[in-house]
Amino acid sequence: MRVAMLLPALGLVIVALPAGAKTIKVKAGQSIQDAVNAANSGDTVQVAPGTYHEAGTPCPTDASHMCAVVVNKDNIKLVGKATKKAAVILENPGGQDQGIAIAKTGADGAACLTDTSQRITKASVSGFTVNGFGGEGIYLLCVDNWTVQKNSTNNDAEYGIFPSHCGKGRVTNNVATGANDTGIYIGQSHDVRVDHNLATGNVSGYEIENCTAVRMDHNEATGNTGGILSFTLPNLDVKSNHDNRIDHNNVHGNNKANTCGDPSDDVCNVPSGSGILIVGADKNDVDHNTVTSHNTLGIAVANLCLGFGLSGPECAALDVDPNADGNMIVKNTVSDSGAAPDPSLPAPEFAVDLAWDTTGTGNCWKDNTHTTEFVGPLPTCP
Repeated sequence: MRVAMLLPALGLVIVALPAGAKTIKVKAGQSIQDAVNAANSGDTVQVAPGTYHEAGTPCPTDASHMCAVVVNKDNIKLVGKATKKAAVILENPGGQDQGIAIAKTGADGAACLTDTSQRITKASVSGFTVNGFGGEGIYLLCVDNWTVQKNSTNNDAEYGIFPSHCGKGRVTNNVATGANDTGIYIGQSHDVRVDHNLATGNVSGYEIENCTAVRMDHNEATGNTGGILSFTLPNLDVKSNHDNRIDHNNVHGNNKANTCGDPSDDVCNVPSGSGILIVGADKNDVDHNTVTSHNTLGIAVANLCLGFGLSGPECAALDVDPNADGNMIVKNTVSDSGAAPDPSLPAPEFAVDLAWDTTGTGNCWKDNTHTTEFVGPLPTCP
C-alpha cells in the first residue's frame, strides 16, 4: 500500500512504500537539494522534467566551493524522470563547481581508503542532464556499490563524470561532452565497470588512473583529443594501475586540438589524434577494440617518463614505477593512424597503428589487424 503526503514547508510530495522507504517527488521550480535533505537511507528522490538552478551548498570535500546538489548519506537514489520530449536539466546558475556531488562531509581521499566511516554506500544517479559546472558534472568520492547511468554531462569545465577513491560501481549508458580534462574518468578506484557510454568533444574521452580491476567495454570515443587513456601517475594516494581491461570499444577520429585548461594537468601532454594510450600501467588487457582514423597514433604502450617528457633525475624521483609492464594488446582492429602527427608527439616513430617504446617487461601483441607498427616485430603473446 502506498501512502502519499505533502511535506508542507517544501511543497514536496512524499510517497511511502511498503518496506518503509519513500519516494520524494520534485517538480520544476522546487529544490532538488531540499528533497535530498529530507531523504533518509533507502529513499528515492524523483525529479520531474525541467531546468533546475539550485541555490548551492558547500561542497562536501571542499567547503570553499559550491555544489548544486550534495548527497552525503548512504543509499540515496537520485532519479531524473526524463521523457523523450523533456529532459531533467541541472544547470550551473553561476559560481558553482560541481553539479551532483556524492561524498561524506569532510571525507578525505587518503583517509577514506582505510576509514569506512568516511565512505558512502549504495548511491545512484540516473536520468540527469548536468550542464556547465566549473569543475565536475557528477562527482563521487569514497563511494561503494554505486551506479551512474543514463545521464548526460555537457561543458563541465574539467570532468563530466568523476568517481575517485571508489569501490565497486558502474558507469553505463551515459553521454559526456565538452570537458577540458576527461569526459568519463575513473581514478584511484577498483572493481568498476564503464560500459555503453559515449564520450565526444573532450580532451580525454575516458581515463583509468591508478586503478585496479576496471573494465571499460562497449563504449564509443570520438571527436576527443585522445580516446581512451590508462595511466599510472605520481603523487597520488594509490600508487599503481594494474589488472584493468579495455575491450570491445569503438575508438575513432579522436583528433580534437588539446584544450586542457591548466598547463600543469597531465592531460595536457596527450597528443591530439591519439586512440588508446597505456602509459606506466601494468597488466592492462586491451582487446577486441576498433581503433580507426587517428592523425597521430592508434594504440601505444609507453613509459611514463617518455610520455610526459621527464628527465632522468625527475624520473628516478617518482613515487611510482614508470614502466608499463605485462600489458596484452590482442585482437584489435587498428587502421589509418599517423597521417598528420601532433608536433608534441615525444617520439615521431609512434605515428603508427601499434606503438611501443621498448621499455618495461612482459608486454605483448597478438592477432591484431593493423598495417604499421613500431618497434617491429612487436613481441608476441604466448
